[in-house]
Amino acid sequence: MLDEILSILMPLFLGNHTNSSVVLQKLFESNQSLFIRGICELCKHDQRMMNLSRVLDITQDIRDSLIPIVYCEDYTFALNLGILAGKRDFLHYDVWIKSRIKDVGSPFINALIKYI
Repeated sequence: MLDEILSILMPLFLGNHTNSSVVLQKLFESNQSLFIRGICELCKHDQRMMNLSRVLDITQDIRDSLIPIVYCEDYTFALNLGILAGKRDFLHYDVWIKSRIKDVGSPFINALIKYI
């Protein structure tokens, strides 16, 4: 049931809804994993509505949300967002990539190779 609610409500609030940043901030504070999963899933399934630039904008509105998102277990998504954040000087991606390789190992390295 939670997945159904997530799939209905996340697109509404991740768009440019008037009160979206307040609702997303509360969701992030109360359930980070649900928030991150919602963003990852929406980016995978509807890239027209939710692209990495929009996710990066959201992380700038929601304090302290970038690091948990780029440390998520969806390595392909995290890598793409982390590199974009590094290009925009929101993240020191060289340090972040070294940390992910050390902590995760092969799965992250495989995602990195696919990215390259």
